[in-house]
Amino acid sequence: MTVRFGEFEVDLEGRRLLKRGMPVALREQSFQVLAALMEQPGEIVSRGELRRRLWSSDTFVDFEVALNSAVSRLRDALGDSAESPSFIETIPKRGYRFVVPIAKRPAVAVMPFVNQTADAKDEYFNDGLADELIRVLSRIEGLRVTASSVVFRFKGQRCDARQVGRELGVEAVLEGSVQRSGDRVRITVNLVGVKDGFNLWAQHFDSNLGDLFSIQDEVCASIAEALHVRLAVQVREKRPSNIKAYVQYLKGAHLLKKRRPDDVRRAFEYFQEAIRLEPGYAEPYYGAAMFYNVSAAYGALPPRIALPESEDLLTKGLALDENSPRLHSTLGMLRVFQWRWAEADQAYKRAISLEPTNAFPHMAYPILCSFLGRHEEALLHAGKAVELEPLDLMTNFRVLQANYYSRRYEEAVRCGRMAIELTPDSPYTYFYLAMSLAAVGVKDEAWTMANTGKKLNGRLPLGEGYFGYLAGVLGHSVEARSLVGDLEARREKDYSPALPIAWTYLGLGETAPALDWLETALAEQDPFLGSAMVFPAYDAIREQARFRRLAHQLKLST
Repeated sequence: MTVRFGEFEVDLEGRRLLKRGMPVALREQSFQVLAALMEQPGEIVSRGELRRRLWSSDTFVDFEVALNSAVSRLRDALGDSAESPSFIETIPKRGYRFVVPIAKRPAVAVMPFVNQTADAKDEYFNDGLADELIRVLSRIEGLRVTASSVVFRFKGQRCDARQVGRELGVEAVLEGSVQRSGDRVRITVNLVGVKDGFNLWAQHFDSNLGDLFSIQDEVCASIAEALHVRLAVQVREKRPSNIKAYVQYLKGAHLLKKRRPDDVRRAFEYFQEAIRLEPGYAEPYYGAAMFYNVSAAYGALPPRIALPESEDLLTKGLALDENSPRLHSTLGMLRVFQWRWAEADQAYKRAISLEPTNAFPHMAYPILCSFLGRHEEALLHAGKAVELEPLDLMTNFRVLQANYYSRRYEEAVRCGRMAIELTPDSPYTYFYLAMSLAAVGVKDEAWTMANTGKKLNGRLPLGEGYFGYLAGVLGHSVEARSLVGDLEARREKDYSPALPIAWTYLGLGETAPALDWLETALAEQDPFLGSAMVFPAYDAIREQARFRRLAHQLKLST
């Protein structure tokens, strides 16, 4: 999002201040002050509120002096004066006020489409249409669109559009229904004004599936017109010519969002079918590559097999569409798993520049930032992901993980409890909350959380490794030794990653076998070895020569 005032532009996603199109140097804290003030133009933003936004509770700094300096530097960048302010007014003993009016962007919520088809399996189709509308509308400058994770909590409920709109803080709500029979589709959409409940626009479409994209374009253009948003440039989408390939893609995308291993496997089959039906359609390649990335990460497939398959799919997809944010985000994940740090950084930045309102790259980028010790950057992007998708399982987990890696354990505990309240079915959220609780000495609760995570994990090796480490550090050595025995036995029958075994030995305090298994994990190219410099489990061996050699081979700073 870009906001303009006077001769200045503020790129909130890129965190840049420009004057007549040229970048103006501005430190991060000063930029955060500017962003906070612009969020509430004409209103007083208290010094206490700014302090909480700029510094965490465990930061030791002279807040008054530091805040005064941040505001002073911001005024210098704007050429502003405290005595005769053009932009930022000081309210003595209270705070500051941004005195330039900023036009409020209209906002719309796209509700889940009602399935009027007899077959309940068509839910994927209705949800996919609503998701695609949200995604395309989010790319229209000047329009705010409520995140899909927020609106989909209303799915299956009978809701009054005005009430929902007021709850979500939007000007309009788009309701829709879909009835499908073979290749025929009937779509009804209705844009309701929240203020008075009047219909701003309504349309009924009765056509072939092949007309889906023209219907989507008409809906987006009509919403923009009804909300007085200038659609300066039509968003260009590379779309398939084979509508059956698109339907298979929607099925895969619907399952991939659930992020459970079984759903990811089923999604892979749909993405493969979409590619078979139309090899020139780029988007399914990202979904198929995600299957291999996730399988390598969870320990379901050997990295030497899975990651080259992902590489091949992404190369083909990007050759078809070099401007796909999903493909670049998935490439960033692959490069992290291959320990190719600079290329991963480039891929994530490319994805974010292509679609700043897409939560996926903001959610995935913090892993790289954390591994490289760029903790503030990791927390910034994790927070942005939550802002874009507040109720998504992985965005909330990523804030917890970024805080844990940065050793902000109390904040990690707070974020972890909130994440579980919002998305209670993620085993890794429980594991990272358990590790954070253990770090602050709350051992009984940590053990409870660890066991809940184990039940949800379904014996996947990555989760087993976290549980084994926790069992060891929390004094449950019988459980830890039983687990490590099981993990070692698995390797005699089939592939099972070495890293979870190393973590369990670290939890037990047995550093020699832990280092042996770490070296095996290095030889097997385990994706999560990238966490070597930030995962607290390694603290006991961090200064040992064998570990330092391992970090050197990963090209990580020791």
